[in-house]
Amino acid sequence: MKWWPFRKRVAAATSPVIGNYNLTAQLPNGRSIAVAGYLYEGEDVASINERLDLCQEAIERQRTRCEIPELEAKREMHIKAMQDLELHYRGLEEKQRQSHLTSQEKLSLQNWEQNAEKLRKDIEKGDAAILEAKKRAGMRA
Repeated sequence: MKWWPFRKRVAAATSPVIGNYNLTAQLPNGRSIAVAGYLYEGEDVASINERLDLCQEAIERQRTRCEIPELEAKREMHIKAMQDLELHYRGLEEKQRQSHLTSQEKLSLQNWEQNAEKLRKDIEKGDAAILEAKKRAGMRA
């Protein structure tokens, strides 16, 4: 069993199964992932813990990989909101030159910079979250 990376190697064919384990996780995209394994007679606790840790790391990587498209979609949503905000602002400026603005429109014009700054920060946070998730998943940025 060359691929078996654990401390005490127990030959599955010669050792009776004394139990099993299942690890399940819900993924961000609505799907789930499950890993199952067996416990063999004579296997030490360290070996069992190594296998469970390995499975949990694999599950976490898959969870992170599934999270990336959602983070990218959220970032794109913020970019679209920024574009819409800029378009709305330009429309208000044009309307202000041609006629009078309502009090609500004046308030929107006054708050434009604060709203734009919040969206810029959200986009930067999204970029950082995507980069971090790709790093954790072992993917190229």
